[in-house]
Amino acid sequence: MSNIQREDLFRAAAEAQGKGDLIAAGQLYSRFVGLNPAVPDAWEQLGAILAELGNFVEAENALRGILQFMPNYSGLHRVHAHLCWIYSLQGRKEAIEEGREAVRLEPRFEGGWLNLANALSLGGEPEEAIAAFKKAEALGSVRHYGGLYSAKRGICDWTGMEALERVLFDSARKPQAYESDLCVMATTPRVQRSFAEACAAKYPPRYLNPPGAERRVAGRKIRLGYVGGEFHDTAIMSLLASTIEHHDRDRFEVHAFSFGPDIEGPMRARLRAAFDRFHDLGAAPNEEIARQIRALDIDILLDLNGYLKGNRVGIVARRPAPIQISYLGWPATMGAPFIDAMIADKIVAPDARSFSEKLIHLDCYMPTDDRKHEPVPRSRAEFGLPEDVVVLASMNNTWKLDAQMMTLWCEILRELPQAVLWQAARTAPAERNLRSFAQEQGVAERFIIAPPVAYDDHLDRSSLADLALDTYPYGGHTTSCDMLWAGVPVVTRRGETFASRVAASLLDAVGLPELTTSSVAEYKALVLALGCDKARIQAMKGKLAAARRNSKLFDNERYTKELEGKLIELVS
Repeated sequence: MSNIQREDLFRAAAEAQGKGDLIAAGQLYSRFVGLNPAVPDAWEQLGAILAELGNFVEAENALRGILQFMPNYSGLHRVHAHLCWIYSLQGRKEAIEEGREAVRLEPRFEGGWLNLANALSLGGEPEEAIAAFKKAEALGSVRHYGGLYSAKRGICDWTGMEALERVLFDSARKPQAYESDLCVMATTPRVQRSFAEACAAKYPPRYLNPPGAERRVAGRKIRLGYVGGEFHDTAIMSLLASTIEHHDRDRFEVHAFSFGPDIEGPMRARLRAAFDRFHDLGAAPNEEIARQIRALDIDILLDLNGYLKGNRVGIVARRPAPIQISYLGWPATMGAPFIDAMIADKIVAPDARSFSEKLIHLDCYMPTDDRKHEPVPRSRAEFGLPEDVVVLASMNNTWKLDAQMMTLWCEILRELPQAVLWQAARTAPAERNLRSFAQEQGVAERFIIAPPVAYDDHLDRSSLADLALDTYPYGGHTTSCDMLWAGVPVVTRRGETFASRVAASLLDAVGLPELTTSSVAEYKALVLALGCDKARIQAMKGKLAAARRNSKLFDNERYTKELEGKLIELVS
């Protein structure tokens, strides 16, 4: 092959990459390096593309080869940045090490600081992550806004948030696919759909099952596949495990396709036993996983992750199953032609215009675990709570808080002198910032931190609260379910988005719709009224205790039958 032909091959690969056709680009770069193995630029691009396609092993091999055999390559800082990104996607601790090396080699490399910031954020180093995001910003980054917003929200550092939100939530600005799931959930349905469509546009339509393909073979069981990265002790699995166990095996064959880490423990063991077949595919590339799903003739594939961090949307983007459904993990539209439907209900998703998918409405979209620990009596003193006060509990993740919500809660404390606020905080920086905020608001002496504890202990201690305060606009999902199971009424504010309406759905399912409000004023007034009416709270607690046995929220056998009925309709 002549030099001109080789240049044409490289140019064609770069053009395909620029158009977003990563499969074609990867094939062209692979041909090029086979003919020109001493060109590190081509290996670098091939490694980046392989990582984007989920082929992490080959991507790492390509990039590590540059480090080993081409140590004088001028782009070594980019190679380390690519490795940082790959390891971040896999949740590996080496991500931070590679990110640090990238910026050491080239301190003015904006992309290196951005990758390092994301690695630090995912690696539990939020304060360092914020500093790295700001370094990227100083070097001209326009891709740092979502990550910086999430990192600051995670530790309740609300300084400068208004400026960030003006950029992120500007109605004239088209959201970008690299922005965080958190910032998108705090926006409007229109912006969420725009973001989702930007994410989906990264995947060209190379379908294993073209639209209109034959759906299933008559006369056999319906083959269900659940694909995700969290088949261990996670919030999603704490909801879903019983549904997997209750699936009707006379009608369904149930598969798990796990691309996440193999984290052993009681939940992992339970899930392995619950599925008919558990496919542990963490190291496999997206294409291989998709082809395996296709080879097994999966009729309906339920995607549990959506665009959450660490997702492998590239699997479902290949359309390995004729029917593909978004379920549980992503509380918004996927905006994607390869997702056909979404499991919802008429409260969380009343307006189909906000969704690209067909909405499958159940009575209540959320499943629950019928093997969940039932709270046992504990003393308030054991958890640092006064006996003779009204305990207002906020057990949601701290990244769901903002200055407006905390200001409102502090106002409530000032008007309700017999109350304390019991706030969950999982990190020292979050606790420090929250205590400082409470001090500024003059309520520090009535602000109590709830540190991380084992899950069963958490359910026990939650039952000691009088009232749970939901966050807005991203409300509690699994957390609200847990509080209701613990017998604690939840006051929520319903918004426009799926993520802001979950508690309203759960309250309707346990027979307490009156705890859903539609404005700040209504929310505040209801909390104040209940805070002065212990008898009413006790009546609600009694109703919730009975709901553990007779409500549609906590009857998983009923839920699973309803879900199965909807799935059967899709293939009939």
